[in-house]
Parts: sequence; structure tokens; C-alpha cells
Amino acid sequence: MPLPGDCREILSDAVLAQLEDVPLNDPAFGDSGLLDDGSLVCNWGSPEADTSGLTTRISRMDRGPALDMLNALADDEGYACYTPHEGTRCEKSWQNEQYPVTDGRTLFWRDDLLIDTRYSNLAPKGYTTSIVEALWP
Repeated sequence: MPLPGDCREILSDAVLAQLEDVPLNDPAFGDSGLLDDGSLVCNWGSPEADTSGLTTRISRMDRGPALDMLNALADDEGYACYTPHEGTRCEKSWQNEQYPVTDGRTLFWRDDLLIDTRYSNLAPKGYTTSIVEALWP
């Protein structure tokens, strides 16, 4: 399965509406879009914001290393993991150390693809599910 090449095409209209005023892939955040290694990086956020934004990396990862990583997050770092959409999803949120906002990370693995999203004060409803449904219609 080829990876998507565009950060907007993997999101539903409902999720895109929640991100309507949020800049995508500002150069201040570094490399984004489709990278040379074949991964797709989507940086949503403004460099002027102290802590609001989210970054998603979609990359290839074999089953063994992926499940080892997800199990370690569950066992060692308190992530909640479950198995929706024929894949494995792990997630955790926590209070930002500096600002009164919520930070978190959500990972989803299926068919040797890993969707890894880290966020701070920006968690659009249905974001990861929208990507999963775009990749596995």
C-alpha cells in the first residue's frame, strides 16, 4: 500500500473543519510532507503559539518492532491500548508541565503502517480515526 502524499487528503471534512484556521507544515517545524524515507509528516500549528499544535508521522514499521514498541508503551508508560479497525491503538494524555493544557500521544498500527501523533492543546475529534478510515477504506 502506498503512503498518502498529502496531509489533507487523509482527513475527513469534519476533522478538516476543526483545523480550518490552523497552519499546516510551517517551515519553522522542520521537514514535513512526504519525506525521502517514504514517511508522511504533518505538522499542524503556528510557530507563534507557545504550545498548541500536533504532529503526525505515518511510516512503515514491521509487526515485530511495532508490537514491541506498543507493548512497552503500555507496560512501562501507562498507555491504554486496544484493537479497533483491525489494528492496535495506544494512547495517553497528560497535563502540560508549563501551560494549563493537555498534551498527548496516539499511535495506531496496522498492516506494517504506523500512525504516530503527538499533540499539545490541539486534539481534533476523530483525527486518528479519520486517517485510519482514509488508509483502509
